[in-house]
Amino acid sequence: MSITNSHPHRTRLVAALIVAAVFAGCSSGGGASGATDTPAGEVTTVSVTDPSPSAPVETVDTTEPAATEPVATAEPDATVAETAPATLDELDDLDEDGAFDERCGTADLGGGLVVQTLCSAELVPAPEGGVTPLPNSLLTLPTPLRWDDLADVDAVLKVATRPDGSRVAIYVLGSDTLFDSGSAAVRTTAQPPLAAIVASIAARFPGKAISVRGAADSVGDTAANQSLSEQRAAAIAAQLIALGVPAATVTSLGLGETVPVAAETNPDGSVSEIGRQVNRRVEIVVG
Repeated sequence: MSITNSHPHRTRLVAALIVAAVFAGCSSGGGASGATDTPAGEVTTVSVTDPSPSAPVETVDTTEPAATEPVATAEPDATVAETAPATLDELDDLDEDGAFDERCGTADLGGGLVVQTLCSAELVPAPEGGVTPLPNSLLTLPTPLRWDDLADVDAVLKVATRPDGSRVAIYVLGSDTLFDSGSAAVRTTAQPPLAAIVASIAARFPGKAISVRGAADSVGDTAANQSLSEQRAAAIAAQLIALGVPAATVTSLGLGETVPVAAETNPDGSVSEIGRQVNRRVEIVVG
């Protein structure tokens, strides 16, 4: 005999109520672990829905900003500040244009003295009448035009700089003013220029080393000229010491005829007496 359920809608309602009661028990934490056992034979399907991919996920940066260290400022280079001159030395701006006089090459003045030469031809002094200066010789070095230390005496002053940057002053006197021909005895006419030079050195280059150098022309025996130039240099060195220059600062040497500064022949081949006279000289090198 078959039994037919005459109320299908009521049956489905009762089943739905039973399922709702089961889920309500799960949500209330009915189990110790919060899990609900599924009766045998029943399959419970749980649908997990992923967030919509089109919806951006906001992230909150909870990292605290790093502390900003103060930027260290470089201190000025004290060494450069100390070595850089505050004002331009007058002997480095002989043309008085407000700029450093550029150097171009060197000149070997003999006896171990090498100096720098200047680029500007305007700083090369005009030669004495009839004198033909030899290239890169003492005569091509500049003279401080505003210095009047030797204005009233028969002597000239040349200034230069060594390759290491140290200053050199060269006081030049003609041997004919200082000595008789062939002699190393100092004449009385030597006293005014020597006194003026000593005063100039004391005022402008105090305490500097001094080297007295004798030079001869090419007339006569080479060995005799060497010996005479040494004797004359020593005689002038003694005069400087007698005038108050500390003896410990003074030395002397002879150049002989090895370092001429002027040509001793004229363009036509004749003898240049003025050239020979200029080559007979005494140099007082300071610095």
